[in-house]
Amino acid sequence: MAGRDLRPRPRPQRPLGSRPEGPRDRWAPPVAHRLGWAVPPKLGQRLYEKSKLGRMVEDGSVVLSNEEVLFCHWNRHVSLPSESWLDETLAADPSLLQRAVVLDVARSGGEVLVLNDVSESRWGFRWSRHDKPPAPPQAVADWSTAAADVDWPTLLTDATNDDAENRLTEWYIIDDEFDVTMYHVHPVTFSGALTPWSRLDGEQRDRLRHAWSVKVPCGDGYRLPLIAGSWPWTQVGTTHASGRQLNAEESAIMAYLVEGEALTPISAKAQRLMDAGVMLRPGFKYGCRWRAYDDEIDVAHAPWLIQTEDQRPVRWQDVCLAVRLAEGVNKIWVTEVNGQWLAVRRALPGRPAQPRHGRQADDPTGPPRPDAL
Repeated sequence: MAGRDLRPRPRPQRPLGSRPEGPRDRWAPPVAHRLGWAVPPKLGQRLYEKSKLGRMVEDGSVVLSNEEVLFCHWNRHVSLPSESWLDETLAADPSLLQRAVVLDVARSGGEVLVLNDVSESRWGFRWSRHDKPPAPPQAVADWSTAAADVDWPTLLTDATNDDAENRLTEWYIIDDEFDVTMYHVHPVTFSGALTPWSRLDGEQRDRLRHAWSVKVPCGDGYRLPLIAGSWPWTQVGTTHASGRQLNAEESAIMAYLVEGEALTPISAKAQRLMDAGVMLRPGFKYGCRWRAYDDEIDVAHAPWLIQTEDQRPVRWQDVCLAVRLAEGVNKIWVTEVNGQWLAVRRALPGRPAQPRHGRQADDPTGPPRPDAL
């Protein structure tokens, strides 16, 4: 861009203190403990009470997990147990460095992330800098590598339960460069202002039935004549060349409503969304099944890009691509899981969650969030 000096952003390398470029060691190293790595009471109390790191044990010392040892080394000037500690620990715990980097990123904005016991299914709970324990947590945090598959059914269950508890479902995805991207996941219940078939009056339905009776094939669907120069049901079709063009899904829906034909699996999903007052248009340009409107297409932009279950991404790196494309055009990426809908949104550590469509932001300094849209 003319007039601007654009430079690549610096990437943290997180050196260790045993090397000249590493952080200056100030505190004695933790010692092995049956639950992890013990820090003596004076420093341990400071780490536990001010930073909410580790867990307090009977003698007043604080026991850190492996990733907390690295976090304290990078950020609290605590020495490592030995110069060879990281390599030795990685031999038995290969994901340690990834977890430690995620922990470092999650806490970088002044947030507090408290790790669960390894026996727990979720990684930890996060509090904002404004509300720390014993206040209720703002989010439940999990992590994954970018190349890993997404466990969509478990993600749906977790997001639904977290939403019911007024908590964010938070995922940190780390790539092979140790770069971390953060996401919020939440359930979506679609609602729009458009008129579905069930709310059309009898005269409108009769006119649509007549138009359907004189349809002609067009592409994968049908072309219907306009009715008195216009079209009474804006949810279905596209006006072009002085007629109304229906795609394959819309044609299947009209055949179901007028003739009682069976719906295809995809047209059945479309009809359920249309019954909620939503208008669907092809999502080809955005790499998804549909773009979805909650108002007339000439009145509002589409808030959502929808991907059905049959085309849903498998790996987190594919989710990243879909979400980045959606948010680049100011839309929310939504995918289907077991007949329900989940939104995946990019987030930044230390920043409020993006507002849901038609809702206030999930701001820790603001009022509690209302029920899901």
